[in-house]
Amino acid sequence: MTQHIGGCRGTPGPDDLFITGDPHQRIYDSRVSLNALGISVTGRSSRLRVNYRSTEEILTWSTGVLAGSWIEDLGGEGNDSLAGYRSLLHGKRPHAAGYPTSQAEIAALVERVGEWLKQGVQASEIAVCARSNTTLGDVQERLAAAGIPAVRVRDQPGADVNGVRLATMHAMKGLEFRCVAVVGVNARAVPFAKEVTPPEVDLLQHESDLLRERCLLFVASTRALEALHVSWSGTPSMFLSFAFGSQSR
Repeated sequence: MTQHIGGCRGTPGPDDLFITGDPHQRIYDSRVSLNALGISVTGRSSRLRVNYRSTEEILTWSTGVLAGSWIEDLGGEGNDSLAGYRSLLHGKRPHAAGYPTSQAEIAALVERVGEWLKQGVQASEIAVCARSNTTLGDVQERLAAAGIPAVRVRDQPGADVNGVRLATMHAMKGLEFRCVAVVGVNARAVPFAKEVTPPEVDLLQHESDLLRERCLLFVASTRALEALHVSWSGTPSMFLSFAFGSQSR
């Protein structure tokens, strides 16, 4: 996360603004630099490199998804690197696995959720996210068949409502859960072809679209506090190779 402190347009004064933001969580096309808004941050910013939410193991896996990518900083002056980003917490390494069919993948997911529940994790402290609502519908049906209650985050269930939270990757932004399962991370869904401009049409937009999709997977993965389960059926997403590479180093 990058922290910027700067003055407003006009005569600058002390402590005019205090702005924090994470450019690695840009999951929409709308973006603008602080400098373009007249907010000078040159020499007046610092990076927050300590993560107090997720474990080091989850953080390492998730940041690996963005390995090698160029993320423009909030000031619009250069690359915002995750080098040195670390957590003070430790736990189990994320579980990532592929399955021959989506049915087998969801069956494994239901088993994983059941294990978390047996470990004493409350259903409302567990989230399952996917790139599409169609996949979430299949997950909800299988959880119900196993006697596990589940509710959609889009329905804004209160803290007192029992049930595993189901959400699209986009809806996960700003949320956090003890245990998170990211399902359907295959080549067809992540990146989602309909959201990526063909390179022959506009190469720069194509690269920007791919980066946005990578950031989306990063955001979904970093919602986990203690446990992360990532799965796919068929061919895995191209982005997973970066995460696996970060764990082998």
